[in-house]
Amino acid sequence: MNDHTNSSWIFDLDGIKPQTDSKFGGVTRMDANNFPILNGMAGSLLRLKKGGIQVPHWHVNSAELNYCLSGKANMTIYGNAQKVAFTVNAGQLTFIPKGYWHDIENVGQEDLKVILIHDIERPTDISLASSAHSLPKEILNSIFGLSSTGFFNQLEYKEINDEIVGTNRLNLSDSGLKYATSSESLSNPYTINLGATEPQIQTSGGIARLGSTPYFPILQGLSVFVLDLEPRGIIEPHTHPNAGELNYVIDGKVRFTILGPKNEIETNEMKKGQVFFVPAGYFHYLENSDDSNRGTVASFFSNESPQFIGLVGGMSSYSNEVLGAVFNKDTEYFNDLPRLVKNVLIAAGIR
Repeated sequence: MNDHTNSSWIFDLDGIKPQTDSKFGGVTRMDANNFPILNGMAGSLLRLKKGGIQVPHWHVNSAELNYCLSGKANMTIYGNAQKVAFTVNAGQLTFIPKGYWHDIENVGQEDLKVILIHDIERPTDISLASSAHSLPKEILNSIFGLSSTGFFNQLEYKEINDEIVGTNRLNLSDSGLKYATSSESLSNPYTINLGATEPQIQTSGGIARLGSTPYFPILQGLSVFVLDLEPRGIIEPHTHPNAGELNYVIDGKVRFTILGPKNEIETNEMKKGQVFFVPAGYFHYLENSDDSNRGTVASFFSNESPQFIGLVGGMSSYSNEVLGAVFNKDTEYFNDLPRLVKNVLIAAGIR
């Protein structure tokens, strides 16, 4: 449990001190070491100042799904002998397969803020600088076709463990790499502009943009639903039998209730920048608890196609006799229950 909340389900991702902190930015990590309830998921919040770079690296044991909350960045992904370089803006969703090399560079005028989600509770990584430093200089010169006293003999490795560094380029958008424009990004399988897509779910209670399959085909083991809830809008009480869920509050305040198999139950409220985790199969719901303002939540899942089993369809599936026995009511009482064998997903709350 972290120091900013008394709930074992909630993690104050924006509020705690970054474990990696420098003049170029910081990284706040959330894994099973400091958020023990996590299972099959972890995350971090990356903040970069203008010119800040999260160094090229790869994750040994996990894929990564990241969502740009604000700012502008350049990214390069390298894997399977192919390089893809592209620009990322707020609302952009990017997937990096396990083991693929990648970086993030803030090329905008404002601070960059990105939430990074992994499909394991303790992700590990290796950086480009440390990997190069592990080899003799003559090996590095040889594989690049350089002389034995060539280029790599002149490189220094004084700070190879730095996760965040700063560029010395004056023109941040000119790096010698060609970064894809918005139109060119259409052919880039690793990223989609989720914020600009038409919501797949639209009701009087709110909207949802689904960063899952089949809408983002490259995904494996991770996905996200970005939810904009109207005041008092409700995500139908439900379970996900095939996925854990990490909910990050982008804006507003959100109330949740969660019920576990040992009848453990908690109702709590989260503010902007906080996260709560729901293990696979646990019963839960979300509500925008504000009477006048919208709330926005990014719900990340440990499956590229999370299943949704809602309370409305579940109750509607059983006979009056079964429901009467369960709730200790006369059979006829349930004649007035609407039979909606479907997912409601987002409902309008009563104000």
